[in-house]
Amino acid sequence: MNAILKIREFIEKILLVISVFMLCMVSVLIVLQVFFRSVGIGIDWTEEFARFAFVCLTFLGSVIGITKNRHIVIDFLVVLLPDIMRRWLLVLIHITMAGFMVICVYGMSIIMTAARGVPSNSVAWFHMNYLYAVVMLGCALMVFVSLVRALEYAFLNLELPPPQGT
Repeated sequence: MNAILKIREFIEKILLVISVFMLCMVSVLIVLQVFFRSVGIGIDWTEEFARFAFVCLTFLGSVIGITKNRHIVIDFLVVLLPDIMRRWLLVLIHITMAGFMVICVYGMSIIMTAARGVPSNSVAWFHMNYLYAVVMLGCALMVFVSLVRALEYAFLNLELPPPQGT
């Protein structure tokens, strides 16, 4: 189990670096677009690449959200449960999240098959499957991280997260 936790931590560190890079990329691309439009030059690819980087940031950053228990939750009823029930409810929630992400991975594989060779609108060399592959990778990593988190709650007595907002 320690090896799996080290893999999870390694993935988290890599995704954190990628997410910071994507956030900087979105910011730079938007500033470039605003600047070029203010001087009367229209560049199509900056908007599209900023959107693609934001999609990558969303799906890869969600993996970090799961590892750090920082996703948006409504927990006003969950925190009222005794610790043992709360722990097993969290196990069930993480297994359910992993199941949903498995469905998303399967759906992305269907989309990638259907969109094989489809270029983006403004940049012919960028195929949409590149973006779909990042979404699929993010969903697959969320499966892994959710299952690891469920195992941590079930068998390693991971500390229960505090109520949100505290």
